[in-house]
Amino acid sequence: MLEDINEQIDVLVAFTRKTVVPLSFTWGTKKFSIKKVNIKYSRRIGQTLHHIYAVSSINAYFKINFNTENNKWMLEEVYYGT
Repeated sequence: MLEDINEQIDVLVAFTRKTVVPLSFTWGTKKFSIKKVNIKYSRRIGQTLHHIYAVSSINAYFKINFNTENNKWMLEEVYYGT
């Protein structure tokens, strides 16, 4: 089931030589470990650059968004497989 969320989250990342890799995030009181970054892309909304990550945990998929203007992470979508 796909749900639109659009809530701010806290994300733990690793900085590598070439990119930023999200490792885990906290949504409300729940912490999710990111097992895999499935897709990463960037897009502009107006003048603001957003880095979008489609990531997976053990039993769910998420779309998270880093807004470079305000340096905030948002959980945009969650998909719980059946």
